[in-house]
Amino acid sequence: VFAWLLAAVALLFSGTARALLDHEDYEPRRHRSYPLGTVIAVDLGNTNSCVAGYGPGGHAESMFHRCIPSWIAFPDDGGVLVGDDARNYAAVNPQAAFSGFKRLLGQRVSRLYEGGFVQRVIENLPYKVVEKDVRPHIQMETKDGVVRHLSIEAMTATVFAKLKDMAEAHLGRKVQHAVFTLPQHYCTEAARDAVLDTGNYAGLHAVRILDEPIAAAVAYGLHGKLRDEGNVLVLHVGGGTAEASVLTFADGVFEFLGAHLEPFFGGDDFDRRVMDHFIGLVRDKYGRDISNDRAALRKLRAACEDAKKTLSGEDLALVNVESLVDGVDLSEPLTRAKFEELNHDLFPKVIELVDTAMSQAELGKEKRELIDEVILIGGSTMIPKVRELIKDYFEGKKELNTKLKPDEAVAFGATLLSHPSASG
Repeated sequence: VFAWLLAAVALLFSGTARALLDHEDYEPRRHRSYPLGTVIAVDLGNTNSCVAGYGPGGHAESMFHRCIPSWIAFPDDGGVLVGDDARNYAAVNPQAAFSGFKRLLGQRVSRLYEGGFVQRVIENLPYKVVEKDVRPHIQMETKDGVVRHLSIEAMTATVFAKLKDMAEAHLGRKVQHAVFTLPQHYCTEAARDAVLDTGNYAGLHAVRILDEPIAAAVAYGLHGKLRDEGNVLVLHVGGGTAEASVLTFADGVFEFLGAHLEPFFGGDDFDRRVMDHFIGLVRDKYGRDISNDRAALRKLRAACEDAKKTLSGEDLALVNVESLVDGVDLSEPLTRAKFEELNHDLFPKVIELVDTAMSQAELGKEKRELIDEVILIGGSTMIPKVRELIKDYFEGKKELNTKLKPDEAVAFGATLLSHPSASG
């Protein structure tokens, strides 16, 4: 099904076919009523993508949540792998597995104001991206030498289809409607249209598109507890991007007072510092240089990411990689203190991000007390040093909203907003 979908979506976005769903078609859907549990929430991420919704009974306890890595791979048998299977296949054939393409969705290479951003994204990707019909396409060469060009829309629709299948498997019935979430900076007309089109072709008709910070605020019930004109700071630090947003709640509506994006900063940067440390260790201890060994680097990256996650709750983690290279089995300790030392100059970027958003909202140092709530989303906000710095920024006077898993909060809030009674 995924191979067919890729081919069909490639045709749809070939430049000769028109988008199936216009932006005007989207607006009336927002005001229609859907039975509770018939609309799912889809959170497309650059690192991971999630689906959530109401299960049988339509009550809070029935909510489900599933996440997969935003990976797609193409085995030699002509099939298509999505999620964990695709990421695992990267260790077998790294030239046929792809991730990190979300930021190219809806972008055009030839447009002046988009081209610079696109080029920066391409420079940070480990695979070749070419221009076709003014849009970026991933170039892949099969084992028999055939060159294929994969549209970003086709890749995204395939991820959507996988999430849809997972929701249907859990619910035991078909799903046709979804609430989609997008980062605040990504909510341009072109980006929205791209999400609408790809979602529609994956069999999911959009009933609403939400800014991620607003979905996170709803997930924590702030639409029901904030004072009028109360203010919220939402900090998102994901795998490849980071964003700080300041919202105010007035007349029952969340509005943006300020926002600042770092499109090329996130958990991947922390991982790279740890990787560089162990690349040096392997060179010194085993006499092996793996700096250009793509297969070894993928294994090491996965182990370093796992260690980083462990250090969110423990002071010590082990970086274990069997058969890293030439029979070398790596098993080395990594302490939280060492992790923080390796990344000491990256942590201040988080505060710079927050400070810029606060300044845009005209909430300088003397007005920080006007922030009523602080929400952390994105997996990298689980890093203890990040939380410590945010607490210090507010002089220990603000409790951080961290009850929900930071990589699940957005989809949870979108699920609540999938039904009118929860919209606030």
